[in-house]
Amino acid sequence: MGEGRLKETGQADSLLLYAPKDLRWLRADLTPPGSGEVWLSTLAGAVSVGTELALYRSDARGAEAHPYPLMTGYESLGRVVAVGEGVTAVEVGTRVVATYGHRTGACVPAKNLMLVPDDVPDEIALLAVLSNDASRGVGKLRLNRGDPVLITGAGTIGLLALHRLRWLGFTKVDVVEPLAPRRTLALSLGARSVFLPEALPEPTYTAGVECSSAQAAFALLQRHLRPEGQVCVLADGNIEPLTLTPEFHRRELSVVASSDGEDYPGHARAFFDRWRETKAPLDKLFTRRIAAADLPEVFGEMLESPPVKVFVSYP
Repeated sequence: MGEGRLKETGQADSLLLYAPKDLRWLRADLTPPGSGEVWLSTLAGAVSVGTELALYRSDARGAEAHPYPLMTGYESLGRVVAVGEGVTAVEVGTRVVATYGHRTGACVPAKNLMLVPDDVPDEIALLAVLSNDASRGVGKLRLNRGDPVLITGAGTIGLLALHRLRWLGFTKVDVVEPLAPRRTLALSLGARSVFLPEALPEPTYTAGVECSSAQAAFALLQRHLRPEGQVCVLADGNIEPLTLTPEFHRRELSVVASSDGEDYPGHARAFFDRWRETKAPLDKLFTRRIAAADLPEVFGEMLESPPVKVFVSYP
């Protein structure tokens, strides 16, 4: 594939965190792709609000200490503009999802790219990353399709967990969420019922999925599971610790957890196929849309009013 090879150096802008709440764009040289690499030009990106705001504030718990400046973001949609030696599975012009962050372009390994068909919208493509993470956690629960499941938190992870459970044929999936717009999103994605925290019924759930990153919600979840119920922790407790309550022991509950997904290219293919079948309104998770140049300012605004998810367009 000699066509599409670049030998000259280009440039790309990266959004770096130089200190807490200090975001700046930096322009740097981008070398041509090496063996097994591709050069991508960014079309769009997403902000993973829970994870990225914690890093922005510098109050994320349990994170390794990173020297500043720190690269930001991890959900990117780009188009291949050049390929390195040995790359045969992807061609110049292909749209792909990768995890290189808030950058106008990057050289990345070709083996981990998620290919995006032409009929898949940018928003659906960008959700391929976190939907995999949610799917892996949900898959660890030992459930029958008729079992009732409770999700705490209708942010991005909670809504993608709901989508995955409905994908697998579960019909008794309820969501607890204090914010009305997020409760509406949960209903649009197939939740059986949505509740305010104070309005949950008596303990009736076989399993619960913790997606709130809040101890109060995690404690509530444990109170509303049946004896020997299961808890799946998808939220990573990056803001406050998630602890087991006396109800966990009294009801003899069990807990599983997960972090990253598996086989991102394979999951993306299945995720896009499922979207074609259902046309689930997952694009509505993006409750704010901005230009990439506005990212530093928008991070500050999100401290006061966090959206579910942010769609970032690049020129």
